[in-house]
Amino acid sequence: MSVDLVGFLGVVLVAYVVPGPDFLVVVRSATEHPAKGRAAALGAQSGLGVHMLAAAVGLSLIAARSPAVYDAIKLPGWP
Repeated sequence: MSVDLVGFLGVVLVAYVVPGPDFLVVVRSATEHPAKGRAAALGAQSGLGVHMLAAAVGLSLIAARSPAVYDAIKLPGWP
């Protein structure tokens, strides 16, 4: 099974660009002290990257083990 790296990177980029609750934590920390803001940003982005990688690996594993799940993913056009 091949990995659509461009599609995966597109989803990761969208998740990084859209602000969420972690953005508020970073802004609050940065207003207290710039170093705290950098640390909060690094932690939030590292956690997001690990979470997305784990989700991608988990979905790939499930799709590889179950033809029915793979077909269900392919049905809406997600190769």
